[in-house]
Parts: sequence; structure tokens; C-alpha cells
Amino acid sequence: MKTTIVAVVLVCLVFGAAIAYDDTRVKIQEMVNDLGPPQERAKNNGKVQNCMDGGTKKITIKKSKGGGTSYEGVYKNCREFSSQREGNVVITLGR
Repeated sequence: MKTTIVAVVLVCLVFGAAIAYDDTRVKIQEMVNDLGPPQERAKNNGKVQNCMDGGTKKITIKKSKGGGTSYEGVYKNCREFSSQREGNVVITLGR
């Protein structure tokens, strides 16, 4: 009985970590998309942009010397594509 419970808990932990990883990748891709098309991303990085239906967003992507990458999104009442985003998102990968 104890072995079954431990096995179930481990499966839940692994599955939960996979879902969290997936959500992180989705958020990173949303921030990259918010910077615009590839040729505009460097220009828009770190600048406040207007959202399509009101509000603003500021996306900053920084690469560290150690090989890590930091993604930061600051959303202020940003309304686009039938959704509204508010607040800060910070994700750091690597060192």
C-alpha cells in the first residue's frame, strides 16, 4: 500500500513539473511574439509599446555572459486578442 502511494506521488510530481515547464515555454514564446516580427525584435526590446486595444507592454530579453537568458514582461492593462494582461512576468533560464 505504501509503495503504491509513493509511486502515485512521484508520478504526480513528475507530471506537475512537466506542466510547469510547458507553461514557462508558452510564456517565453508569448513575450518573444510581443516583440514583433524577427526583424523588429532587437529594436523593440526594452521599449514600451502600445497594445492593440489599449494599455502598454514592455518586453526585455537579456543574455548573460554565463549563457543564461532573462525574459521580463511588464504589462499595464494590455488588451490584445480578446485577452487582458496586467503585471510583471520574469523568467530566467541558465546562469
